[in-house]
Amino acid sequence: MEIPLILQPVAVLLASAVVVPLIDVVGRAAKAEKIREIFAVAAFAAAFTSMLNLYFEIGRTGPQSFVLGDYGPSLGGVQLYADELSVFVSLLFCGLGLLAAIYSVKYMEVDTGLDKYYSLLLTLVAGLVGVSFSRDFFNLYVFWEMMCISSYTLVTFRKYRWEPVEAGFKYLIMSTIGSLFALYGISILYGLTGTLNFGAISSMIPLLRERAGLLTFYLIIAMLVSGFGVTAAVVPLHTWLPDAHPAAPSPISAMLSGVVIKAGVYAISRSLFTIFSPLSFDYGTLLMILGVLTMTIANLGALMQRDIKRLLAFSSIVNIGYILSGLGIGAYALTTYYASFPQIAISAAILGVMGALFHLFNHAIGKGLLFLGSGCFVHELETRDISRMEGVGRRMIWSGVSFSLGLLALAGIPPLSGFWSKLFIILAGFSVPESGLMKVVSIAIVINSIFAASYYLWLIQRIMLKKPSEKVGQASEAHPLMVLPLLILAIVLVVVGLWPGMIIQFAESAARALLGG
Repeated sequence: MEIPLILQPVAVLLASAVVVPLIDVVGRAAKAEKIREIFAVAAFAAAFTSMLNLYFEIGRTGPQSFVLGDYGPSLGGVQLYADELSVFVSLLFCGLGLLAAIYSVKYMEVDTGLDKYYSLLLTLVAGLVGVSFSRDFFNLYVFWEMMCISSYTLVTFRKYRWEPVEAGFKYLIMSTIGSLFALYGISILYGLTGTLNFGAISSMIPLLRERAGLLTFYLIIAMLVSGFGVTAAVVPLHTWLPDAHPAAPSPISAMLSGVVIKAGVYAISRSLFTIFSPLSFDYGTLLMILGVLTMTIANLGALMQRDIKRLLAFSSIVNIGYILSGLGIGAYALTTYYASFPQIAISAAILGVMGALFHLFNHAIGKGLLFLGSGCFVHELETRDISRMEGVGRRMIWSGVSFSLGLLALAGIPPLSGFWSKLFIILAGFSVPESGLMKVVSIAIVINSIFAASYYLWLIQRIMLKKPSEKVGQASEAHPLMVLPLLILAIVLVVVGLWPGMIIQFAESAARALLGG
């Protein structure tokens, strides 16, 4: 029986996760242990290819849907659903997972238990893709826990050291509490509507507003934002991330910042925009306030760091602030101005959400590059202290140049891709003439971008321009399998920056899907 196209990426990833330990046993018996790595990379490549096929199928025939079973009206059908937004984020999940697997072939070869490592990495990406395809809270929560449990375990993979154990335990406790908050909000919705299906819940909300009261629905919104906001590292729920990044292996740091925290943003935006129409509920103000608070506090935190991975972790939190602000601008424009200026409100909403999704793409690519690049430096120098790796980019020229391009892209330097996404979010904030709050948020984004650019440039100066010390002068370029993912990601940032049209169109289609067409 042929597997439906929408099921293929998750099926490939989960089946491969189960098979990896068996491949490992065969490889050890045949004295060809690398077959395990080859199989894992091939599995990610197959999942990415199936995602591309799904993207083209959606372009031809529209969104794809699959109901796993009719479990009665209480669940409303456990449904997988793939539209432009789902595929937009899932391609990032699978693509960065593929590059992390290639990078891990050499980076992780000193570790033991690598069959478990690759199984967990495959399961992590399967959970991420499942979250993006979920059209009901039952599926969403199952895949969410799959993703979370895999990421906890990967953070603590080097369990013989105390730092990963402590960081992973902190991540576990905070994320579990966040998941319970989200579950509490979901349970209230289920009690009100008797279903977990997004479409069914959305259709009932207008009928229940008078009976349940607005306060109840705003409580649910607060529960969902705070619950999923822990994984998204939204301030003040962010404190696990700066500890988890230094402790985790660098490819896992790239996955955490590149895609795992984006799953938190995706869960917030998909649940809010799909179930609670911004024409009826003003959560745009909340998202904008959280966005500005997140970017500002994280920028101040980054300023005090001398551990390169902790600095990059705070930078990730800053960029979550940009994304939340763009989503908030889009929702606020519809809430406040649709009745009086419908065309302006719709244009501002599409521009803000499209800018947020475009920046989600840019940050996934850029921060994946930066963590993999920093991993090359740490791998060669055996230190995360920035002062002890000064000038390393002059000895590791491919890694250093790629790393610098990632910093410049996230700083918003034209013509690299990060410039465009920040520009769209800022323009959205200024696009409604009467919106003072949106203008304030846009000005805050500009100020925080300049602030962040200062320490990005400071880091480039330390890595690329300083004279290498004697120890750094003995460093050599990382293995080609570690450098290759860096070069691919750097090329993507340059190409998208010079020719952004295709990604802009993709992000706009994803934005319209999120906004209900």
